[in-house]
Amino acid sequence: MNHRTRIRYTETDKALMWDCWQKGDSLHSIARLFDRSHSSIAGILARTGGIRPPQRQRTQRLT
Repeated sequence: MNHRTRIRYTETDKALMWDCWQKGDSLHSIARLFDRSHSSIAGILARTGGIRPPQRQRTQRLT
């Protein structure tokens, strides 16, 4: 059995996944963009129940 190396998706990659998911694209079509299996994409989307998480922002407060 051939195993692929683990891929670390960048925030840009994840944003593209969420954009495609919100457009209604299937997991298989999104996975084809990254040349990965649909289960790789499903893990990213399932962490928040299929709802896009809010964008993280650092506090403006200086220490």
